[in-house]
Amino acid sequence: MNRIHAQFPARNTDKDMAPSPHAPVGRLQPTRQFSKPILAALALALVLSACSDDDSDTDSTTTTTIGDPSTTIEAPRTEQAAIWPTADVVFETPEAAAEDFVRNALGVPPVLGEFQQGDTRSGEIEVFSPGEGDTSTRIFRGLLLLRQLGPENGWFILGAVNDNASITSPESRAEVPAGPLLIEGVGRGFEATVIVTAFIAGDAGTQLDEAIAQGGAFETPKPFEVTLDLSAASPGDVVTLLVRGGTGLETDPGEFGAIPVIIAG
Repeated sequence: MNRIHAQFPARNTDKDMAPSPHAPVGRLQPTRQFSKPILAALALALVLSACSDDDSDTDSTTTTTIGDPSTTIEAPRTEQAAIWPTADVVFETPEAAAEDFVRNALGVPPVLGEFQQGDTRSGEIEVFSPGEGDTSTRIFRGLLLLRQLGPENGWFILGAVNDNASITSPESRAEVPAGPLLIEGVGRGFEATVIVTAFIAGDAGTQLDEAIAQGGAFETPKPFEVTLDLSAASPGDVVTLLVRGGTGLETDPGEFGAIPVIIAG
């Protein structure tokens, strides 16, 4: 098993619902079918904003008082906001983290490319639609940005990028209020359907809100804006904002992008 639960609760103990177990899938050779310069710029901006160098991955702990004020426990957390998984879940490989996100956050069987190493602690994995059963017909849907974090050096997903499905406001890792939040971006989908969802990072079952927007219906993505209600979140929560283009197919995740935001205290 690649997934290990830490012995201590996550920072937000009322939201420590762990993702369901994942099933392994074979690695598939990636086929890039996206605007490489734009996507590379987005990926670089997201990674640089999350970590200036390897030394920034030093993690700290929070102290939580239980009952008797003299009794405390140390709850693990990571210094960098990630969209998946929760801080108390450890994936030993980037593939395991990617599979779990696709299966539980996107709700489809994982079809992944090979892990592309970045520096010694990070890399990328492409996500595809399954096509018509032939690997040559796979369609690129999103690029996951992964990094090792936490005291156990587990693999976390910092975000997902696709220049046909992206959130332009708010910015990744921005502090936002626990209330109505205007979300702007660009997207495209079947019959111009673009779906925007907010959920507690690492726990797609704790959905805060979802809205359907109108983007592009054909080749060119178009701007969209929606307002999501994050009032059910608590200060300090990391929230995943996920945008997906509609496809009308149960096994196709659609083109997608995702960023983390942090609820202001």
